[in-house]
Amino acid sequence: MTVPVVAFAAAVALVVLLVIVATAPAAVSLPGLPDAGSLTHWGLPIARVVGEVASVGTVGWLLAAAVLIPSQQGRLGAAARRHGRAAAVAAAVWAAAAVAELVFTASDISARPPGEMADPSALRSFVEATPQGRALLVVAVCALIVALVGATLMSTVAAGWLLALACAGLIPTAFTGHAAGSSQHALAVVALGLHIMAAVVWTGGLLALTTMRGLADDSFLAALRRYSRLAAVAAAATAVGGIASAAVRLGGFGPLVEDRYGLLILGKIAGLVAAVAIGGLVRRRVIGRLSGAVAAGSAVGDTDTDADAEPRVGVEDGEDSSPAARRRVFRGLAAVEISVLAATFGLAAGLSQTPPPVNDAAVPPNATEAMLGYPMPPPITPERLLTSWRPDWVFLGLAVLAAGLYLAGVVRLARRGDQWAVGRTVGFLTGLVLVVVVTSGGLGLYGPVLLSVHMSQHMILTMLAPIPLVLGAPITLALRALRPASAPYRSGPREWLLAALHSWPARVLTHPLFVTANFAGSLYILYLSPLLGYLMNDHLGHLFMNAHFLMTGFYFFEVLIGIDPLPKRPPHPGRVLMLVAVVPFHAFLGLTIMSTTTVLGSSWYEQLVRPWGATPLDDQGTAGGITWSFGEIPTLVVMLVLAVQWSRTDERRARTRERRVDAAGVDEQLDAYNAYLARLNGTRPAPAPSIPSQGDAASPRGTGSGPPS
Repeated sequence: MTVPVVAFAAAVALVVLLVIVATAPAAVSLPGLPDAGSLTHWGLPIARVVGEVASVGTVGWLLAAAVLIPSQQGRLGAAARRHGRAAAVAAAVWAAAAVAELVFTASDISARPPGEMADPSALRSFVEATPQGRALLVVAVCALIVALVGATLMSTVAAGWLLALACAGLIPTAFTGHAAGSSQHALAVVALGLHIMAAVVWTGGLLALTTMRGLADDSFLAALRRYSRLAAVAAAATAVGGIASAAVRLGGFGPLVEDRYGLLILGKIAGLVAAVAIGGLVRRRVIGRLSGAVAAGSAVGDTDTDADAEPRVGVEDGEDSSPAARRRVFRGLAAVEISVLAATFGLAAGLSQTPPPVNDAAVPPNATEAMLGYPMPPPITPERLLTSWRPDWVFLGLAVLAAGLYLAGVVRLARRGDQWAVGRTVGFLTGLVLVVVVTSGGLGLYGPVLLSVHMSQHMILTMLAPIPLVLGAPITLALRALRPASAPYRSGPREWLLAALHSWPARVLTHPLFVTANFAGSLYILYLSPLLGYLMNDHLGHLFMNAHFLMTGFYFFEVLIGIDPLPKRPPHPGRVLMLVAVVPFHAFLGLTIMSTTTVLGSSWYEQLVRPWGATPLDDQGTAGGITWSFGEIPTLVVMLVLAVQWSRTDERRARTRERRVDAAGVDEQLDAYNAYLARLNGTRPAPAPSIPSQGDAASPRGTGSGPPS
C-alpha cells in the first residue's frame, strides 16, 4: 500500500498546484528583457511540490523507525528497518527534486533557460551569489546523506540522528522565501520554519502509519498512540506558525478576501481545520476501540492480519470490532486526511509562486533595515542596553519549553515522593533567564550593530549562561522523571535518552579533548576568518552562532562540573588542567583582535550604515578588550565549584572506605601499604590481626611499617 498512498498524495498536491499555476495571472514580459521560458514556469513549482512530498515521506518513515514503532532494547525490528529503507528511497527523490529546483530557481532568477543554468560553472556561481542557491544546496546535501545512510539503519539512536538531519533539511528554504524579505524577517522566517517542520512531521507520521505492514496489533496500537500525542502538538505548532507568518505578510484581514495570496491562505486554513477534524474522528472511532479489541485478545501474532483475523462482531452496534477491522477504518480515515493535507501542500507550493500583497509595514524602507530585520536602534547607552527588548523567538520559545519540561519533571518527582534540590531548579531557571536576556534584550538588539556587543553576547552564552544550566542537571532530572518502558525489551523516551547518551556522537561531543579544543578554538575559527561576515549576513547563520556557543559552553562545563551521566569524564586533576589550559586562548584572541588593523566581518559591519558611535575598527578594539578580560570571573567561579566537588568526592570516598573497613574488620589498603613499606625495608610484614568475634572489643590496629631491620 506504500506506493499507492504516496502516489495518490503526490497526485493530489500536483493537481492543486497545477490549477493554481494555470489560473495565475500571466506575468508581463517587458520588451528587451530576457525570459526564463515556460519550462521554468512549470518546472519550478512541480519540482518544489515533488520535493515537499518526498520530504514528507522521508521524515515520516524515519519518525516511524525512530519513535513510533516500538523497538527492542534500542534495536530496530524488521518493520522499522523497512521504514528506514523507504525513507532512503524518498530521500533520494527529495535530493533529486532539490537539485532540479536549484536549476529552475537559478533559471527563474537569472531569466535564462534552465539548460544554460544546468552548467556546473553557472550553477556554482548562482550558489555562491544567492541565499536561495545556498539553501537548496544544503537541502540537497542533507537529503543525499539520508538517502545513503537510511538503508543501513539498525538502531533507534541512528534513526533519531538521521531524523534530526532530515528535519534540519526542511529549514533552509524557509529563510529565503517571501518571509525573508519582510522588515520583520526574524519573526517571519522562524514562524514559517516552525510551520513547515510541524506540518511535515504531522503529515509524514500519518503517512507512515498508513503504510505500516507486518506489525502486530499491540505494536501498531502503541505506534498510533504515540503518533496521536505527537500529532496534537504538531497540528498546534502548524497553526501557530502559519498564522504568525501570514500576519507578517498580510498586515491585516483585508487581503485575506481581497487578494489572491490571501485566498490561498484561506484555502490552507480550511484544509488545516478539516485535517484536525478528521484527526479527532480517528481518536474517537479507532484508538479507543482498537485498544479494547487488543485487550480482549482479538489479535494474534505478529502479522498483517487484515484478511486472516477472525471477525469480532460488536454486541452493541453490530459492526466488526476486530483489530483488523479497526485498522481498516483507520486507513480509510487516514487516507482522507492525507488527501486534505496533500492539497494544502499543493496550496503552499502555489503560494510560494504567488507574489504577496504589498504591505507597507512589511517592506523594509532602507538597506539597513533590510539587513537587520528591524530599524537601526538609537545610540547605545547603559540604560538602553539593560532595558531594551526585542524577542528572539527561537531562543525565547526554546527557553519557555525547557523551563516547562524541567518544572514538569520536578513536579512528577514531588508527586512520587522523591526529592529534587531547590538550588538545582533555581540554577537551571537562572541559566534560561540569562539566555533569554542575552538573545532578546539589549545585547540581542545591539549585537548585530556593534561587534563589541556581539562579542559580549557570545562571551556570556559561552562562559556564563552554561554554568547554572549545567548545575541544574537536566539530564539527571529527565532520567529520574521519565518512566521506564511499560513492556520488557521495549523502548520509550527514557530508553532513547540513555541510548543517545551512550551513542558515538555523544562520546565525541563530550570527550575531554574535543570539548577543550572546541571551547578554545571555535572563537578563533569564527572571528579570524571570513566566516563571521558570512554568518552575520544570514539570520539562520546568526541563530547558528548563538546556538553553537551556548552548546560549546554547555558541553565544556558539563564535563568539568556537571553531575549528569557521561560516557567519559576525567578525574578532578584532569578537569583542573582542562580549565587552566583554555584560559590563555581567550586572552590571546583578545590581544589579536585589538592589534588587527582590518575590520573583522567587513562584509557586514562596513556595509551596515550606522550614523552614531565609534567606527567599526575602533569598536573592534573594544571587542578585543572584552574578549581579553571577560574570562577571569567565570573561570574563578568554576574553579571554586570544582574544588568543592572535589572535596565532597574525597569525603564520600573516605566515608565509604571507613564503612567497608568497619564491616570487614580488615583494611586492605592499609595492609597493602604496610607490605609495600616492609618490602622497601627488606623485612616481612607483620601478620594482620584476626577479625574479632561478635561481642569482643575490637583490638587496636597497628599502623606502623613493621619491625625495623
